Amino acid sequence: MPALACLRRLCRHVSPQAVLFLLFIFCLFSVFISAYYLYGWKRGLEPSADAPEPDCGDPPPVAPSRLLPLKPVQAATPSRTDPLVLVFVESLYSQLGQEVVAILESSRFKYRTEIAPGKGDMPTLTDKGRGRFALIIYENILKYVNLDAWNRELLDKYCVAYGVGIIGFFKANENSLLSAQLKGFPLFLHSNLGLKDCSINPKSPLLYVTRPSEVEKGVLPGEDWTVFQSNHSTYEPVLLAKTRSSESIPHLGADAGLHAALHATVVQDLGLHDGIQRVLFGNNLNFWLHKLVFVDAVAFLTGKRLSLPLDRYILVDIDDIFVGKEGTRMKVEDVKALFDTQNELRAHIPNFTFNLGYSGKFFHTGTNAEDAGDDLLLSYVKEFWWFPHMWSHMQPHLFHNQSVLAEQMALNKKFAVEHGIPTDMGYAVAPHHSGVYPVHVQLYEAWKQVWSIRVTSTEEYPHLKPARYRRGFIHNGIMVLPRQTCGLFTHTIFYNEYPGGSSELDKIINGGELFLTVLLNPISIFMTHLSNYGNDRLGLYTFKHLVRFLHSWTNLRLQTLPPVQLAQKYFQIFSEEKDPLWQILVLDGKLLRTEPAKVMDMVQKFLGVTNTIDYHKTLAFDPKKGFWCQLLEGGKTKCLGKSKGRKYPEMDLDSRAFLKDYYRDHNIELSKLLYKMGQTLPTWLREDLQNTR
Repeated sequence: MPALACLRRLCRHVSPQAVLFLLFIFCLFSVFISAYYLYGWKRGLEPSADAPEPDCGDPPPVAPSRLLPLKPVQAATPSRTDPLVLVFVESLYSQLGQEVVAILESSRFKYRTEIAPGKGDMPTLTDKGRGRFALIIYENILKYVNLDAWNRELLDKYCVAYGVGIIGFFKANENSLLSAQLKGFPLFLHSNLGLKDCSINPKSPLLYVTRPSEVEKGVLPGEDWTVFQSNHSTYEPVLLAKTRSSESIPHLGADAGLHAALHATVVQDLGLHDGIQRVLFGNNLNFWLHKLVFVDAVAFLTGKRLSLPLDRYILVDIDDIFVGKEGTRMKVEDVKALFDTQNELRAHIPNFTFNLGYSGKFFHTGTNAEDAGDDLLLSYVKEFWWFPHMWSHMQPHLFHNQSVLAEQMALNKKFAVEHGIPTDMGYAVAPHHSGVYPVHVQLYEAWKQVWSIRVTSTEEYPHLKPARYRRGFIHNGIMVLPRQTCGLFTHTIFYNEYPGGSSELDKIINGGELFLTVLLNPISIFMTHLSNYGNDRLGLYTFKHLVRFLHSWTNLRLQTLPPVQLAQKYFQIFSEEKDPLWQILVLDGKLLRTEPAKVMDMVQKFLGVTNTIDYHKTLAFDPKKGFWCQLLEGGKTKCLGKSKGRKYPEMDLDSRAFLKDYYRDHNIELSKLLYKMGQTLPTWLREDLQNTR
């Protein structure tokens, strides 16, 4: 009480100005305190420089999270989620995002891309009690860590309830902290490192395709690597590497021990911390082993729902047998090497057999040594598979007379019979893939008439590039399979003269494009040429090293089948591809009216235009006209005349009902086509189909 009385007396002697001043000081102090804690909370969602650095040379300290009970992990239940991957990208054109999408597309996995939200804009995750996504991928894991509390809780609860995992990438830059902790996770990150000698943790439960028996010797690409450290049992390293210098990470000296010399570039979160399984990458997908492990991560986190079987079927076509200029053809030694290599490859690919495509007109048109090679090749006729080109290597689409095509084929068949070449393989390839797609009707009819052809292949359907879009189709009873290139063409003959240097060829084989083609396609038909098997025999070099590399780094089971059986296997796996697509870019007319710039971007992308036009800068909506118009300098618009863009009265209900009924079947077929092409149904079509059920 005395203290209260003193306080009252003091207040009587304090002027109002002093009270206001004290109140101002108190408010200012409160603001600073609030800002401190708010900033600290916000910074805690991303790496913090104030985080303690664990000393890897000493026993790791026990983190508070380690003392908590381990969280149970909900197993992925296929019946509760759609087989759809949600990919959060930094932008529609970011490199890593495109690489992620390319792998998903190559594997024929359905996906949806979204710009990673900072706040709000989280897509709907469930529909009528069913999860819409089986996997979440973040191009930048910090966008997940920095989600606002509401969306973070929403996403985490979804992942726990539906057993959905998360894949994330941390790509360091010049502003990244060298050492930091991911707040909310018992995980430490060390960034901007140069690494070397990558190895695979054989105990990782993630591994499926990946074989952990090898070490990738040498320097890893780039100096912006991030490695992960944790003492929590939820984290299991997948890939490990050494730093280029032992001083790259503080507290890690040369005497820190063997274990300390290896650092995780990919870490698997088993979900024991918060019930969510994750796989985190300390870089992008430029390193080929990251691509391989990424494929395994998708398979593991979806319970192998989004994965391919381990079986891979390989067929190697050698086009243009007997065709070629003098000096580029096969000699006796080359033919013997072809036969020996075939036997060598059979150790890893049972019954592997080279498939030889011939044009008989060019038999014995080389040098004496090359003609001797032709003879020896025919003496091995029963050791290989054979298929016809055209007699004179002509392009079929240039001839519209079916009888002329049949005559040319008959000459090639006569040559085959005379030299004991089998004529019942049921497979043919047109020179330059001419007439296969777009379809030349006369070619297909002549093939059936003369050769009873059942299978062909091409690299041109429905896209030449990128190769991941190639598909199969069936036309006029002939199965058309997608063909792949392997980095070898008619002009690639010498190892040291390979475009870009011989290292480029080795890069394609060892983890590059050729390796990925086999990894991401259950069936691969490779196009090579006669000239690739003479001189430096790049064809033999390529496939020997490819098979060796696949055997060393993967658990894939390599197999082969004759073309007809291979085609049957293909359409057994991809039964939805039987009907051909004729390159219809399908556009939504309503979207063209409401968002013309967006539609024009789609058109330019489809056409492969390089010098694109940004229609967002050339079009503007004119509220007076009610339509989009040309945007002029100064913000003015130039619209079409009065006769354009007229308004019409609403359609009466009877007419609308008649048209809906009339176009119902057509709209159903349109929806099937859009689904096959991987396009989202426009709102009007979805509503129309729902209302007519």
